[in-house]
Amino acid sequence: MWERVGGKKQIWVLLQDFVYAQVIKHQRRRRTIQVERRVLIGDGENYHKRLKAVGLSGPINTSFIERLNLTIRQCVSKLTRRIWGPAHFTPELLEHLEYPYGALWWRAYYHFVRYHESLAVALTTPKPRKGKQNPIRYRQRTPLTLAPR
Repeated sequence: MWERVGGKKQIWVLLQDFVYAQVIKHQRRRRTIQVERRVLIGDGENYHKRLKAVGLSGPINTSFIERLNLTIRQCVSKLTRRIWGPAHFTPELLEHLEYPYGALWWRAYYHFVRYHESLAVALTTPKPRKGKQNPIRYRQRTPLTLAPR
């Protein structure tokens, strides 16, 4: 957070319990040969305790942020690959990500429309479908359906 020091000047100050870690993957010939995990800010032991407290395995991992990056890239048209109109300049990309309407569209789609596979609930009795189609075994849900009403 920003704090004023000595009148007008502002400096960036980190919170006391802030912990920041990094994963570096060393590759040779498109194969990962070594994974290096570093704690850049904070205490490494505290970092592992916090991960375990929220139900994670403990080692520093990038899978969640990589999944989020992929989801954003797939939802925001200017970030998808092989398109007619990619974002070439920062202001153009910010229009799609941060300004009110750009952020609103992809976040609304993600939370209210897009089914999340991890939220599916198994049905007690599968629903039969026409012809030779497999029966419906799961009820798909979005994060909105989990919200308390």
